[in-house]
Amino acid sequence: MASGTSELKMKKVLHYKTNYLNPSETFIDRLVRNHQNWTAAALCYRKREFCDGLTVFEVPDSGFSALINTASFHLNRPLPFYRDIVFDIKPDLIHSHFGFDGYKLINIAKESGIPLIVSFYGSDVSRLPTELGWKRRYQKLAKSASHFIAASAFMKSKLIDLGFPENAITIVRFGLDLDKHRFEEGSRHPLSLILAGRLVEKKGFEFALRAIAASKNRGHNWKADLYGDGPLLESVKNLVIELGLNDSVQFHGFQPVETILDALRNHTLLLAPSVTASDGDMEGLPNTILEAMAAGTPVITTRHAAIPEAIIHEKSGFLADQRDTKELGLILDRIANGETNLGKIRRNARKIIEEQYSIDKMVQNVEKVYDRVIADA
Repeated sequence: MASGTSELKMKKVLHYKTNYLNPSETFIDRLVRNHQNWTAAALCYRKREFCDGLTVFEVPDSGFSALINTASFHLNRPLPFYRDIVFDIKPDLIHSHFGFDGYKLINIAKESGIPLIVSFYGSDVSRLPTELGWKRRYQKLAKSASHFIAASAFMKSKLIDLGFPENAITIVRFGLDLDKHRFEEGSRHPLSLILAGRLVEKKGFEFALRAIAASKNRGHNWKADLYGDGPLLESVKNLVIELGLNDSVQFHGFQPVETILDALRNHTLLLAPSVTASDGDMEGLPNTILEAMAAGTPVITTRHAAIPEAIIHEKSGFLADQRDTKELGLILDRIANGETNLGKIRRNARKIIEEQYSIDKMVQNVEKVYDRVIADA
């Protein structure tokens, strides 16, 4: 048994993402840092966040090598640096994150004979296929990669619709480190809301604010803290003024994950009414929703993408139809009037996180995929 475990631990996986990593991509960092029977390194074009303590191979940013690799990058051709790293460290597997990054390593994986696994998370399944050329590229990716990982059943169904082979897709849900996401059921600031995320259309901030205004007009004095930044910041601020919510909504800008986690535990509710954007962009399953469920902060959200796989209406949270400001406001009213059992919802939500969304479960399921792919190869 010890010998077998030792052999498993010697297997190497090379994680790839163009920018390693963007600040919101904590779900990838949790996987890479918590491998159990595999050793991990990362490959990228540019380093961003979560690189400390990891082996991360980055394309040189000066000299002749930088010139050649930058040209290859902008021409969407295989980068010589990527090829050199793959042939030098000889990983047992390559794991690309997001479909567009998976496509970039098709030729190198084929040339090296190393299996390629691709994980899909959200916009790479909803919006990207609508852009010029990507349905054709995905057809090539579907035939070339060894296996695909979908973050939800909803996403798996979308991949099948795009032509990916059903028997080569495994659902692996996001995982949280439950030691860092403590559950608190105690007292919180009354009628306090947290809104968190990048200020883009699919996050549905407009409908959150209109629901708050409607409930406030019916006598409920909600206070909301909004954490995030993005292209819609000015329009959201203007809407706050238009709705007369200047004294009700406070903007905090972009904040680190630790600040958001502390804020979740001090608010009555997370309001996250996601929608399908006008360009087709959709959520996968927002990480903030899972973090709120783990912290004991009930969630009001929408029947969007994979959200109903975690939030069961009036059991582990609250669901409204997308863009249904009236229903969102009525849910706020019911909670303000004490007509819901928030304690029971908190406990049910935490139980779902513990059973389905722990980091240990995610890592084990990903590594099972790795082992199957190696065995088949």
